[in-house]
Amino acid sequence: MDVKVKTCLDITLLVFLILWPVVDTLNGYFYYQEAAIPSISAPYKALGFIGIVLMLLVYHPWRFFQLFIMIVLVVTSIAYQKFAYGAVTESITWAVRGLLALALLFYLIGESVKDSFWSRRKIASLMLLYFVAMAANVALGVFGFGESQYAGGIGGKGFIIAGNEMSYLMLASASVVLFYIAENRNAWVLSGVFILLLFFFLMKATKVAMIGICLAYIYALIHGGYFNVKRIPVIYIAGLIGTFAVLVLGYQFIQATGLLDRILYLYSLHGGFWGALLSGRITFVQTTYNSVIINFSFWDVLLGVGVDQLRAVTGSIVEIDIIDVWVAFGVVGPILFYFPWLLGIGYSISIFQHSANSSICFLLLIAMIIGVSLTAGHVVNSGIASSATALLIAYLYMLKMELLEAKGA
Repeated sequence: MDVKVKTCLDITLLVFLILWPVVDTLNGYFYYQEAAIPSISAPYKALGFIGIVLMLLVYHPWRFFQLFIMIVLVVTSIAYQKFAYGAVTESITWAVRGLLALALLFYLIGESVKDSFWSRRKIASLMLLYFVAMAANVALGVFGFGESQYAGGIGGKGFIIAGNEMSYLMLASASVVLFYIAENRNAWVLSGVFILLLFFFLMKATKVAMIGICLAYIYALIHGGYFNVKRIPVIYIAGLIGTFAVLVLGYQFIQATGLLDRILYLYSLHGGFWGALLSGRITFVQTTYNSVIINFSFWDVLLGVGVDQLRAVTGSIVEIDIIDVWVAFGVVGPILFYFPWLLGIGYSISIFQHSANSSICFLLLIAMIIGVSLTAGHVVNSGIASSATALLIAYLYMLKMELLEAKGA
């Protein structure tokens, strides 16, 4: 192996990941300006996917073989959709998102060795950069530059097109940042960073963002081992401060932005708590079932009808990920798009004997994110956040390897 060439490729990959949120921001800017410029995000990530696949082939052939099996399944699904229904443009876009997340994850897993270019610190730094980029967009949206999260000027998303995907990216990146701080700093630093992150999540003004960051903070405390007898006074005080901040700042933001009125409106419109939580997605499920699922053939169940066909028949996707990816890709869909999270569950369980706190907190975090996927959607099929999924699970895998090496030492 030529070390210099390998290092150059890793630096190139790092630059690709650093520019990721910048490209999505520029893409959104051109979109909102209605510029006569095609999407720059999709080809950027497609080129990145090809590059990562080639790196896997050269440096981690076994991981490449695993990815190749997934590619074959997805290509089979899309070929069937093309033959049966015609248009497959959006299906290909979704497929690249899922495969890109897997390719990046497999490469980082393969690089999880001592003295590697990649480390948990580097991943945490990347996730911090992602959060800063999204926080800047949120601030821009709130102050009238770019778009707000909801009609009426509620919340902000700046120049990012997909607001819900942006919420997930912020949540995933903030979670890794909090976990890393919990490992390397004290509870006061962790709490201070949490308050700062919370400020931007409140500005984002989505249910997922605000609830998720509070849960991620608790998980980070578990991960850092702060729930023991000696640290009870610290945790008690930090908990009081955090609760006070959430109640005071949260109420002020929710009331000032009009989000409370929106929640009450959704509660009334959709007939209760679950209707408000799912923002009316139950109606999307019923429409999809009556218009698409009820007419499924055996091959539709196995290989899907495609994103293009789903939109053509119903006018939109369901925005509940497990249903969307199954309708679009059949059985292949959940296998591809939920595979990183299944790996994450396995990694979490495997470290229980070495660090029960870390095992539990990562299981809780993954459960929370899957919960978001099943309620708010735009998680496993996210275009702007597929890299964050890979980075989060890779961070967990690297932690697992460090714990195993420490035990062996």
